[in-house]
This record gives sequence, C-alpha cells and structure tokens, in this order.
Amino acid sequence: MTECKPSWPTTPEAETYWETQTKQFMLDPQEVYLNTGSWGSLHRTVFESLIKGLEDLEGNPTRNRGILLDKMRDAREAFGAFINAPPDDIAFLPNVTVAINMVVHGLTWKAGDEILASDQEYGAIDNCLDHAAKLWGVQINRAQIPTSASEPEEIVQAFREKMTPNTKLIVCSHIVTRTGLIVPVDQLAKLAHEHCAMIAIDGAHAPGMIPLNVEKSGVDFYGGNCHKWLCAPKGTGFLYTRPENQEKLHHLIVSWGYNKNGPNRDDDGALKINNQPYMWQLEHWGTREMAGFGAVGDAVAVQENIGKDNILKRGQQLAGYFRDQLADAKWAELLTPSHPAMTGSITSFRYANLDFETFNHKLYDGYRITTPVFNEEQGVVQRVSTHIYNSFEQIDLLVNILQTLQPKT
Repeated sequence: MTECKPSWPTTPEAETYWETQTKQFMLDPQEVYLNTGSWGSLHRTVFESLIKGLEDLEGNPTRNRGILLDKMRDAREAFGAFINAPPDDIAFLPNVTVAINMVVHGLTWKAGDEILASDQEYGAIDNCLDHAAKLWGVQINRAQIPTSASEPEEIVQAFREKMTPNTKLIVCSHIVTRTGLIVPVDQLAKLAHEHCAMIAIDGAHAPGMIPLNVEKSGVDFYGGNCHKWLCAPKGTGFLYTRPENQEKLHHLIVSWGYNKNGPNRDDDGALKINNQPYMWQLEHWGTREMAGFGAVGDAVAVQENIGKDNILKRGQQLAGYFRDQLADAKWAELLTPSHPAMTGSITSFRYANLDFETFNHKLYDGYRITTPVFNEEQGVVQRVSTHIYNSFEQIDLLVNILQTLQPKT
C-alpha cells in the first residue's frame, strides 16, 4: 500500500487504488502533470482503441471506413448517455472553439441584435465574438463577473444587469478557464429564456470533471471538449443543440451534409438531412480523422468504471488540499471561489513575490512540473489542475517549491 502522510485527507487503501489507476494512463511517471485543464492524458485502453481504429482504416481506406463510422455511432451513444443528452442532438467536432463558432456564425443576425458574454471568456471565444461583431454588426456586451464570487447568484445577477430587449444570445463558460469558477448554467438558461433569448455554453472543462445533465440544464447550445478531463484523443469535441433550435443553425462548412432541397422531418417530427439527424450532417465536412471519435466511447467507459462522482470527489479533494496548504501564505491570493457549488478541479493562485521567468522555467526544468503560469500586472498567476492521475505527493512537491522560491526577509 502507498505510504500516507498524516496531513493527507485520505487512506493508504484509497491512495493505492488511485496509484493503480494512474499507471493505466500514458503519462511519463517522471512528469508531474498538473495541466489537464489544457489537455488530458490518454488511458492505455483509449490509446489502443485509437491505434486500432487507425490500423483498421489503413488496411483498406475505402472499404474499412464503415468500421470507423459504426464505432463513431457507438461512441456517440455512450457519450450522449454520459452527458445526459440524446445522441441525435450531438455533433462530433474537433473542439469547443469550433462548436461555439458553429453557433455564433451559424445563426442569422440582424441590425441591433446583441450577444451577452462574460468578461472572463476564453481568448479564442472572445476572438469569435469580435469577428461576429465586425462581420455581422452584432453588438457584444459584457457581464462583469466577480473574480472570486461567493455565491452563484452573483453570477446570475451580473448577467441580469446587462440583459436588454435586444439580447438574442448569451455566451458563457460553464467552468471559467483561468480560475475554475463553475457557473450555474441552469439558472442562466432560465434567465435567457425569460428574456426570449437563447444561451450557448462553452463547456470546455466540464465533461470528465463534473457530472453533467445537459438536456435537463435547459441550455439551447452546449459545446465542449473531450480531450481535456474526459481524457479522450486530442481533437475530439462536440456540440449539443436542443431540437427546437437545430433548424436555426446554418452549415458553417457546406459539404456532403448539405441538401439542396433543405431539411425535412420524419414521421416522428425529428429534423433530418439526407435521412440522418440534422446535427450529424452539420459535422459532415468531408474527409476527416474518425478513429479519435470512436475512442471517445472508450474514454467514457474508463470514467464510468471509476464513477463520475468518484472522479469529481478526487479532483476536489486534491484541489482542496492544495488550497489548504497555501491558506495562511500571505504571498498567495486564491482566485478560485471556495463555494462548493462553484469549484471543481481547477485552482488558481496569484503570487505576489515571484519572478515570472525564474518560476516558469524552474517549475519544469528543475522539477518536471507542468502547469500554466501567467505574467500579470498584479503578480504571477498559476493554474493547477488536479485530476485522477495526480497525487497528494505531487501537491506537496509543488507547495514546497513555492515556499522555497519566496524571497528571504
């Protein structure tokens, strides 16, 4: 069994279990990888599935393409159940940036229309919104979210104050990339619909970090990544769209998923193009790599085997331990909310007394620790992601380094 320190809020049995799980991932054991917020590492079964899919295809790229299509459909079924959304309403896409672009640039805009976003959106999404403003003339308004909000209602109120009769779409992150703030998307969806607006959620960090019920949340559009916390192959993401809003989306890329006669409805009223679900045809961009999407189903199986609640609990446990270790450090300012409904497996601190270049290089060159580090006017900001392949020992190492690098007084 793993030897536990008295300060760790765990048991030897629990640490042995998680150590066993960690060994099943592709991570180099010499690395301290605390950056799942950017990319996750593949479980060996997912890696093997990806390689098998590529081998199947290359055995006969023409005839064996059907093998990958079948596995991709199976993966969509599994993934839909994982996030609680009907598979017919899900398009498999390369990433969440593409998903939000499909919404923002796939809708029809007219003069005077407004999009309301927060002031803490991911840079690529900000670029998407800026392009929409210049291309379509739509106005982009911003809700000022408190950096360390203490209650979910503060987030809702920030959006409520910026809603206008011209607001047609809310765009907001489910989990803010810089601080890990978890936004109450169900309440924002209710707010949007009360004002006859739609809502598109950037769920880049949610699948695999927190349990999801996308359909029940009431959102109109939900885009996300599978290559982060779900630890699926890189370049796998998705867009969910409520059935009543699907026909509002135009093709972002016009290819074989398009029909010159337009869409039609089957006997059950479901929207179709070329006798397939509407969302599946929006993802049809010609030839693309499919083995990665097939392996999404294997990534889901890994997490279902461990348990979504267990994964959330482990990530929060490690994150909470990290925060506790720096709670009394006057040089460390916590940027992540402490409210249990607003925090998951991402923790961000601002350090007042660290030199950016020294800290950033020493982390990896000296200790093989990978985290994003940002050089900001008020100090160095570090984002730490704690996932199921991380450990208390790794957190202790990071904390010790932070303390060692503090200027001597």
